[in-house]
Amino acid sequence: MYISKKVCVIAVLLGSTISFTLFSPAPINAAAFQMPEAVQQQRGGTLIQSADWDPYVKKTLNDFLVTYGKYSSTYDLKQRPYAVFDFDNTTSIMDVEEQLIVWQLEHLAFAIAPDDMGKVLETGIPTDKLDMTYGADDGSGRQVTVRDAISDAAADYAVLYKKGLISVKGKMLDETVKQDLTYQDFVAKMRWLYDAISETMDSSVSYPWVTYWFTGMTPRQVYTLAYACDSYYGDPAKGQTWSKGKYISPAENTKAGSVAVSYNQGITVTPEVKELYRALYQNGIDVWIDSASYIDVVRAAVDYFAIPDVKGIVAMTNQTDNKGRYINAYNYDLHAQTQGVGKSLAIKKVIAPLYQGHGPIFTAMDSQGDFNFTTEFKDTRAVLIMNRRRKDDAALCAGIAEYQKKHDISLQQANLDGDTKFILQGRNENTGALWPDDQTLLLGKTSKVFLSDRADDVVKNLEAGASIRDILEKDTHNKDYNGYKTR
Repeated sequence: MYISKKVCVIAVLLGSTISFTLFSPAPINAAAFQMPEAVQQQRGGTLIQSADWDPYVKKTLNDFLVTYGKYSSTYDLKQRPYAVFDFDNTTSIMDVEEQLIVWQLEHLAFAIAPDDMGKVLETGIPTDKLDMTYGADDGSGRQVTVRDAISDAAADYAVLYKKGLISVKGKMLDETVKQDLTYQDFVAKMRWLYDAISETMDSSVSYPWVTYWFTGMTPRQVYTLAYACDSYYGDPAKGQTWSKGKYISPAENTKAGSVAVSYNQGITVTPEVKELYRALYQNGIDVWIDSASYIDVVRAAVDYFAIPDVKGIVAMTNQTDNKGRYINAYNYDLHAQTQGVGKSLAIKKVIAPLYQGHGPIFTAMDSQGDFNFTTEFKDTRAVLIMNRRRKDDAALCAGIAEYQKKHDISLQQANLDGDTKFILQGRNENTGALWPDDQTLLLGKTSKVFLSDRADDVVKNLEAGASIRDILEKDTHNKDYNGYKTR
């Protein structure tokens, strides 16, 4: 989720048990890089086969599997390595929790008491931030305060609740309801708030804010809701449109007036990403997910999309009451919020102790929220970046990837030099597919894009003699960055 996002367990294990005789990556020496793919195949190792990977990415992934997988002469069965993937826009194309927002609104699937909705929507927002303004986006040029939009949404919710339209399971709403001005105002204000809070407030506020929509639900109810959403928007025969939707609220009788907001529709996990999960596992590398989305939402997506061989999930979760229902309070006793530096902290607290304190050997990312965990660990040998032409710190990683490719710096050479190997994979967001290219066609666009200006600057700076460490540590906008290969 771009507003930068677990039940009573810290890590949810999916169909496998954790071995406690686990990990240190293979030592970096030239001998570790001598086994060709043909030998790997003879020994039974699984390599990446799909033609829809960028050829350079595919070769590097297979180099990685040959070099650090269990068929390598340096692999230690007693010290198992692991990989960590971001979920939204990395494992998946598009964002599972953002799609669930739309599902909740279009089915009025909530369990919050009407008198509590205002308090829930204000949770975690500093008092002075309630009067922050954000564009109404209705063409008027007006600015709207967060406080007024919350007041309108809470009032709308009370009316809809009184009409019997709110249900924890969600209801199929007929066109009469969808034409109701109160309904139109509610869905537009709620989705607008998501954007407004994301853009005007710190991620420590914005990331958990949307999870408070689950207040009053049990973990099972959130999972069921998310699974229903995925089975609709993730199915081309149902709701998977790969398009943009829009909500516009009426102007009458509200504090904030009219607001408008657009959103993405469509969610999937590509065959290629599932192939990578399986190949890592079959080569003796455990695969974890570290997500800024909600734990039950990610669990539902893993199940619905049949993502294979997931060892465990670390993700956002809230506290529960004495009846096992979520409340509007993040559960910091489990781990930090799993975005930004919190993803690294969660790995250190939850995953690394299972692997003798080591960090991940492989990571996968797409945006700012993944920058810390993909670059901070000493043990990381390769990073896969899904190209979204980002301008945030993910651009630093994309620029490094392009420089390494341009100069044919292989995985082996990068690792021998003490660096991580970065690779950049493109995709077509209008069809929800990876393709054999490092460029991307963004949703709703007709022309491919490659690197942002910031990423281009990285290439130029590396050409001028800057080191990867210089780029990551001096050019980052992240005040919580621990440093390149420092954990």
